[in-house]
Amino acid sequence: MPTWALALRLMGVGWYVAASILIGIVGGLWLDKWLGTTIVFTIVGVVLGTTVAFYGLYRMVQPLMDNTDKGPEGE
Repeated sequence: MPTWALALRLMGVGWYVAASILIGIVGGLWLDKWLGTTIVFTIVGVVLGTTVAFYGLYRMVQPLMDNTDKGPEGE
C-alpha cells in the first residue's frame, strides 16, 4: 500500500473516532435537555461513543496489521 493511501486511511480513522465520540456527547446532551435530567445521558453517550469508536478503530486497523505481518515478500 502506498504511503499516501495509508496516511489517508489513518486520517479517516481519526475522523471516525472523533465523530463517534462527538455524536455520543451531542446525543447525550440532547436527551438530557429533552428529558430534563442531569448529565446521565451525556455520560452514557460518551461511554457508548467511545466504545463504538474503539471497536471501529480496531476493525479499520486490523487489515493494516495483517498486511504488515507478511513481511517484504508478501508471503
